[in-house]
Amino acid sequence: VPSDIEDIKTTIIPSLRELGIEIFGVMPKSPLLRSVTVGELIRRLDARVICCSDKQQLLVETLSIGAMGVNSAMEFFRRRRNMAVVTGADRTDIQLAALEASTQCLILTGIGEPLPQIIHRAEELEVPILKVDIDTLASVEVIEQAFGHVRLHESIKASYAIQLVHENVNINGILSKIDFDCNF
Repeated sequence: VPSDIEDIKTTIIPSLRELGIEIFGVMPKSPLLRSVTVGELIRRLDARVICCSDKQQLLVETLSIGAMGVNSAMEFFRRRRNMAVVTGADRTDIQLAALEASTQCLILTGIGEPLPQIIHRAEELEVPILKVDIDTLASVEVIEQAFGHVRLHESIKASYAIQLVHENVNINGILSKIDFDCNF
């Protein structure tokens, strides 16, 4: 995304300024602000927590669906970070591949329970395993609805949002424009 910001700063902002439009800042995209906690996923999915119930504060930034072959899954998972992986409860190979990547939680759908070895490895890595009673597609839809809602009651997000505004927005310029006397 930094190249997008640079494009905006070098191309779009000068064009807007030529039109007499003042620009007070450019906010970068933030996976952190779009993220959702494991606890929020548990609530929205009405999921049963199989292990690591104390890790509900972990932040999930991306979603991956484990419905491919294990070799493809391993390659795909390596390129993602802070993800929730939704896969069938019977896909032990995908579950293991997901646990060895940057997985914040494993969400199992369908009939069956994870093998004891999977639970043990998840506990070692402190990755919550969730079991849902809905299918993979329905789970993905619920999770996708959860992303993008900035929950500023999560203190890390509130702090980060404030930091982003201070780094990227001319607050004094905005306040001056609306004739509000205050210095930040």
